[in-house]
Amino acid sequence: MATVEILRHPTDNDWQRCKMLAMNTIGRKWSGNVTDEWKRKILKAEHSPIRTLWFTVRLEVPYWVSTHFVRHKYGVEHYVSSQRNDRQSKYDRTKAPQDAMVTHIMDINAQELMQMARMRLCRQAAPETQAVMVQICNEVDKTNPEFSEFLVPKCLAHGGCNEFRTCGLYERVNNAHKQA
Repeated sequence: MATVEILRHPTDNDWQRCKMLAMNTIGRKWSGNVTDEWKRKILKAEHSPIRTLWFTVRLEVPYWVSTHFVRHKYGVEHYVSSQRNDRQSKYDRTKAPQDAMVTHIMDINAQELMQMARMRLCRQAAPETQAVMVQICNEVDKTNPEFSEFLVPKCLAHGGCNEFRTCGLYERVNNAHKQA
């Protein structure tokens, strides 16, 4: 069973810094509060200041699931517990099972978190990896609910599927909206 824990998440101070940087890019001084509406707008626009908003996420997952997350390399750093024989004694690295549990900690910025969700919530991803990504999204929602509408499969984020084979999710959701 995989576990997910948010160790760090954007705070009010981080959001204030993000807005100050955003205002600087348009030549304006900033004073005042950061509203939930502004957070939603900048996340939707994916402007560069959101890359200053960082999460640290701790996973306990099978090695092979960790490998799926390690494929993401821009805007994220991965720290995965070693399987080296000189670093651990739980098993022989040359015989390590793919389902051996590892501790995987990610430092990930807001933009890459949204990108990771798009890929790992896709129905083409392994079901176990999808389940871990759902857990990550649920934990993020507890600390930073402004992200929830942006942590979705890529077909919903981009208005259609661009995979080689579609699972039909976008079509089902789109048709349900048309009939409502």
